[in-house]
Amino acid sequence: MLPRLRWSFDPLRTEISVVLRNSSSYSRAATTTAVPAALLILAAIFAGCIPSRHALPAPATGLWDAHSHLSWYGEAALDSLLAYGVVGVRDVGGDALQLRQWRDEIRSGARRGPMIFFAGPVIDGPKRNPRFRATARTADEGRRIVDSLADLGVDLIKTHNGLAPEVYFAVVRQAHHRHLKVASHLPRGVPAWVAVDSGVESIEHAGESMLASPIYAGYATTVEEAKTWWRSAAGDSMLARLGRQHAVVVPTLVAYRAVAMSEPAGPSRDAWMNTFRFLEELTGRMHRAGITLLAGSDYVSPAEGLVPGKSILEEIQLLEESGLTHREAVDAASVNITNWLKAR
Repeated sequence: MLPRLRWSFDPLRTEISVVLRNSSSYSRAATTTAVPAALLILAAIFAGCIPSRHALPAPATGLWDAHSHLSWYGEAALDSLLAYGVVGVRDVGGDALQLRQWRDEIRSGARRGPMIFFAGPVIDGPKRNPRFRATARTADEGRRIVDSLADLGVDLIKTHNGLAPEVYFAVVRQAHHRHLKVASHLPRGVPAWVAVDSGVESIEHAGESMLASPIYAGYATTVEEAKTWWRSAAGDSMLARLGRQHAVVVPTLVAYRAVAMSEPAGPSRDAWMNTFRFLEELTGRMHRAGITLLAGSDYVSPAEGLVPGKSILEEIQLLEESGLTHREAVDAASVNITNWLKAR
């Protein structure tokens, strides 16, 4: 006998309330409301209606991906995310008009897909490939770009590594003036602790941002020297400082593993895997220092081998390998992200 479901869903709280009653038929509301199948499956799993061996590694709230690139991957990402139980994404670099349209269509029920909170194009310095980038050469240009994106209705601002430091800080100040959070792939010359001091709400990537920070600060000149610095007492002290500052980091470990495994077998892959293992180690130390972790997978295109949705399940596994408990890793892919979105 099939259960009858009565549920409610708050997009930012991402909670599903389920009432089950034995009945010979579903209630009409349950069969006609446009809700992703993954949500009903998750609700049924946690209500005990589906055996736990079929359960995805997620609470009833559903999974989120904090580092998505929907425009880069394409429309197929929307269904793929739902298929793996992802109910929301934080998109950190794409076509603002397309993402706004998809978000609104999903909200109205005209399109299937996860909830979308988006940054639009990344704000960056001059680069050869301008796709989904807004180039800021001066502080004034950076402020004008922030204002334009705010007027378009973005949910956050994403910065990238080509910004000059003085432009970067102008962008951060203007974003906060417009009541927008900033997610940073850190610019060269700005270490993580300086960015957090400036009010940046999330640091993107354990490698290019966190591992690179001693280089940006002048404490190291090579990746190997940076690893040594992070393993020193100075590194311990800096992690403790970042924990006290309530820093938030999105490690994107699964993306680094994908890059490592794409290398041909031999010294190059071995070097990449060595760095990947260090990033797992650093991620575990960040967690133990009290730094909040958000799970993000950084999928960009099908050619790179990451499958939207599946990649966040893999990121959860890698967070566990880094030393988080299963519950903590799942929180990084759910409540930690929704709490970040809700925070003022």
